[in-house]
Amino acid sequence: MAPPATVTKAKNRCKACRKKVGLLGFPCRCGGMFCGAHACAFDYKAAGREAIARHNPLVVAPKINKI
Repeated sequence: MAPPATVTKAKNRCKACRKKVGLLGFPCRCGGMFCGAHACAFDYKAAGREAIARHNPLVVAPKINKI
């Protein structure tokens, strides 16, 4: 019989300084966890622009022939 595999839970550490953040850390959209002293360089504006462009496609009317 094989011994049971031990599952270790990942510690919540700041992605910049690797300090334990515990309950005070905040997650970012990039997938990292950060402490109060550091912030992520994730571009929220560009992500928002892409989401709007993806959800609202450009609507173009057909051309009208001149008389």
